Amino acid sequence: MKKITGNFIRKSFGQAVTEYTKAIEEIGLWESEKYVFNKYFTDKDKSILDIGCGAGRTTFALYERGHHNIIGLDLTPEMIDSARELNKKRATDIEFITGDATDLNFTDNSFDYALFSFNGLMQIPKRANRIQALKEIRRVLKPGGIFIFTTHDRENNENYKEFWEKEEKIWAEGKEDERVYEYGDKILPSGENGRDTFIHFPDRQEILECLKEVKLQLVEDFYREALIEESDEIKKFSAECRFWITKK
Repeated sequence: MKKITGNFIRKSFGQAVTEYTKAIEEIGLWESEKYVFNKYFTDKDKSILDIGCGAGRTTFALYERGHHNIIGLDLTPEMIDSARELNKKRATDIEFITGDATDLNFTDNSFDYALFSFNGLMQIPKRANRIQALKEIRRVLKPGGIFIFTTHDRENNENYKEFWEKEEKIWAEGKEDERVYEYGDKILPSGENGRDTFIHFPDRQEILECLKEVKLQLVEDFYREALIEESDEIKKFSAECRFWITKK
């Protein structure tokens, strides 16, 4: 049985274009996203790289808030095609490009701010690849640049405590899904069309270790529900997650 690769991720999200495009109008920015953007993306003249932008939910919202020096990047060509079409319809001036977070096609010190929303970093298979993405993001950030991302947290949500206890036993017995790499990896049915989605569920310590390895400074982290009360619609769209604000 083959391990999960980037091709699996591209195919999975290629099937989700309609869902992600609808979210631009129907979901928009989460209250928690508004909080971190207001607090950390303070200068509207500065440059932003929106990694894993999908069809542009966060990209268009940031543009509407006055951040016009912004580039949206996504691994999935179908997502970028949708974003470009919306860009024309909205008469906005956003550059959307297809690209891989583990190999960013930008020179060093290119951006003031970067984000990887909706737990996108954790949808990169294999810890070594996620580390490489973090290294690339740090590389393209200017000194003092801010990087914001989110993760699920397998230890903070009491509703899934029993699930992860069972998972730990499965891994200890060597009965895990052969397609995945590490404890915390899951392949889940997701979306209206039943597509399979890969995601890694870390704990807080794992992310701290990754940040230390790539020399990104932690500024703030918080579990969403502990700080922000989101609407039922947003909770349905996105399960609870942890926000991470880091600095080069």
